Amino acid sequence: MHDDVTIQINMLGCFAVFSGGSPVALGRNTGAKFLSFLQMLILAGEQGVSRQEVEDALFAGDDLSDVANSVNNLIYQSRKQLARSGLGEYAGIRKTKLRYFWESQSQVETDTGQFLRAAAVPASLPEDAADDIERAWRAAVDCYTGDLLPATKGNAWIDEKRKALREIYRTAVDTLAGIYRARGNSKALIDLYTHAAGITEDTDAGLQTALILSLIDSGDTHTALHIYDRTLRTWQQSSGGRIPDRLEECARRLSAASGGESVSLKDKLFDIVRVDAGESTEDQDGAFYCNYPSFIDALKLHRRTLGRNPHPVTLMLLNLVDYEGKPLTMKKKQEYYSLEFKEAIRSALRTGDSFTRHDETGFLVLLPGADEENAVSIYDRISRRFKEKAGSNVAVRYRMISLSDPQLL
Repeated sequence: MHDDVTIQINMLGCFAVFSGGSPVALGRNTGAKFLSFLQMLILAGEQGVSRQEVEDALFAGDDLSDVANSVNNLIYQSRKQLARSGLGEYAGIRKTKLRYFWESQSQVETDTGQFLRAAAVPASLPEDAADDIERAWRAAVDCYTGDLLPATKGNAWIDEKRKALREIYRTAVDTLAGIYRARGNSKALIDLYTHAAGITEDTDAGLQTALILSLIDSGDTHTALHIYDRTLRTWQQSSGGRIPDRLEECARRLSAASGGESVSLKDKLFDIVRVDAGESTEDQDGAFYCNYPSFIDALKLHRRTLGRNPHPVTLMLLNLVDYEGKPLTMKKKQEYYSLEFKEAIRSALRTGDSFTRHDETGFLVLLPGADEENAVSIYDRISRRFKEKAGSNVAVRYRMISLSDPQLL
């Protein structure tokens, strides 16, 4: 046992390992399987991780003929990397018949463990110790420096742990916010929600809406409106679904706070111009990518104008297929090629064209001013751009229709 050396492992916000205060390099590739495997073992602690959990988390979707051999090779590579980093002297991997464990000859501290211990403290305090309870919740909130291993998204096992830790953090934030609210400490409340919204994924817009409502209550409707507009745009772009009730409540509160007008027309136009000017040059050069509901709205608008101002408008559906003409089914291939596909479409189209994601490997493209002959030329250009980026193992298939087609009327 190396009692003189403490291993500190940080996994909230980023992954970092320190041995005796000095950083340990476990490899440059943050997406390496051996690194995810070690992270799983560290998070599992004494419970360990089963072989099946390793296979499901790290090899699901891989086209492997011998998964068991791949797992054994993973363990070998992990031990080799530990030894190479110098950490092998203090820690290693213990294997039983069905499970794997992180084993350390030194004291190990993890920021996840520190956070969980801090979050458990308030429950142990007497109910009348209000100041101590506030300090305990504050300490728990301060221990959480970001979501768990954000660079390893897609690992279902770690994703589940991330979600559980985030829920504990949200409970700590909401409880501390309740204390600040009861004591009338609006500045501390706003600071709390501002910090929380900046370090954790706000999957339901709950932190942002809490911040907006806190700003309205404090009288700062201008900042509240700015955050509301930003949150609304982000929500629409990421989900494309129905606006959450809590965001609608923010809109009502903003309207009431400003006497029925949420913002002057001049201020609103300035905000729109600032958003457009804030786009990168790369985003402005190619076609406009928008969320699905916005694309459908644009499509409806073009169809409405055809009656009084006839002009060619073509709708195109583009999909990726393999060399046999079959749809891509492996998730990793879908994710990789769809990113290259999106960029090929964006760069091949004009700035006045728009497109949106249709499914995992499909995009809808709206081409104002292009008849079907022009659209075929555009498809050829997209196909060439994609092949330059992704090679010839995957191809682009298209279908198209004119918005003036009688069948649509």
